[in-house]
Amino acid sequence: MMRYRLTIILSLAISLLAFAPVAEAEFKRNYALAKKSFEDGDYQKAIEKFKDAINDNPESAARVKLYGMRYDSYLPHYFLGEAYFQLNDCESAMAAWNQAMQIGVVQGQNEFGSMQANMATCKVDVVEAVDVSRIAAEATSEIDTLEGAANSFAGLQSERLLQPEWASNWQPKLSQGRELAQNLRQRLGTAVTDADPDAIEAIINEAKRGVSSLSDSENLARAQVQALESQSAEAQRLAREEAGRGLQDAMRRARAAQKYDEGNARMESLLADLQRQISVGDNLGATASALNLKEQTQIIDNVLRRYNLSIQDWQAEQQSIADRKPPAGLKRIAEAYFSGDYEAVASQANPDSFDKERAKIQALLFRAAANHKLYVRSGEQQSSTLRQVQSDIRAIKQINSRFSPYIAAFSPRFLALFQQTG
Repeated sequence: MMRYRLTIILSLAISLLAFAPVAEAEFKRNYALAKKSFEDGDYQKAIEKFKDAINDNPESAARVKLYGMRYDSYLPHYFLGEAYFQLNDCESAMAAWNQAMQIGVVQGQNEFGSMQANMATCKVDVVEAVDVSRIAAEATSEIDTLEGAANSFAGLQSERLLQPEWASNWQPKLSQGRELAQNLRQRLGTAVTDADPDAIEAIINEAKRGVSSLSDSENLARAQVQALESQSAEAQRLAREEAGRGLQDAMRRARAAQKYDEGNARMESLLADLQRQISVGDNLGATASALNLKEQTQIIDNVLRRYNLSIQDWQAEQQSIADRKPPAGLKRIAEAYFSGDYEAVASQANPDSFDKERAKIQALLFRAAANHKLYVRSGEQQSSTLRQVQSDIRAIKQINSRFSPYIAAFSPRFLALFQQTG
């Protein structure tokens, strides 16, 4: 019995000893494959292998035997962040770098300077948090506008010329608009409680579309009233001529708008609708009434207006994307600072060369931090340099009194001076 137990214990011990080298070899193999993929520019594959290495061994090390007798640093979290950075995924990159900072090994390696510079770049490129209360107020205003459009449309209910078809044609459109306003107001309350800016933005867009739809219906109804009021043959002839000119003018504007060839799927759909309505206008014969012509003119104008608004939204979105990118000059200043070239930053940083407040603040911040480094190096003897530092800090606070530097990028002494300077 004793011999049987001894045999089992020896077998387990041998199994454990055999497993340990396999697990150790696995993280080394994954780390080597990840670095090879990173060097080859295959960052997605590198991310997968760095994650595999971290799962096998999450602890960084300054010196590990990886390739036979060759030693190398083991910094999987740092390189994982670098791979995400190359894919422009700053959120994931910052998470990996922060983990590397918590582990602590990377601070003593050559890669630390590059990591700080890239972290600063990500910090500059981060879009400020959405102000939920601001967009909620905008949503409330749009819903109020929708209700106002419904009330304006409802004012036509007493129009004698519209009464024969009000219940079948116009009332459903009015009811739909009012129900939409009520539904959006309820959803807005939930979205504000959940602090969900995307849901609020969706409510704003739905309200705008509802206003546009009600306005279109009201314009068509008013056009019908105007046409019905022209009863005499002469009035009808003049009205038809005027409506025909209006239709031709609307069709000319619509054809000109089709030359714009950029945009998104919604613009393409609106363009197709515009082309259909132009075709309808072309097919209206000489016997078409002024009412028919005005209705078609109004339809073309409505589609054209929505098409132009879609173009404006697309252009604004493209401009917003361009505005979020840090200027090249600011990136050069950041790289010079984190590489230790403080003289270059102090002499070349020109905040006035940037139009955006965020870029101007960052340029002032890097110049102040660089001059502070030079002031400390001088043994704190250059009082004029210190005054320049304080002047830049005051300029930052004058632009944005709530601004606070990213603590991982600057020295504690500079951060303390920043807080003390008023």
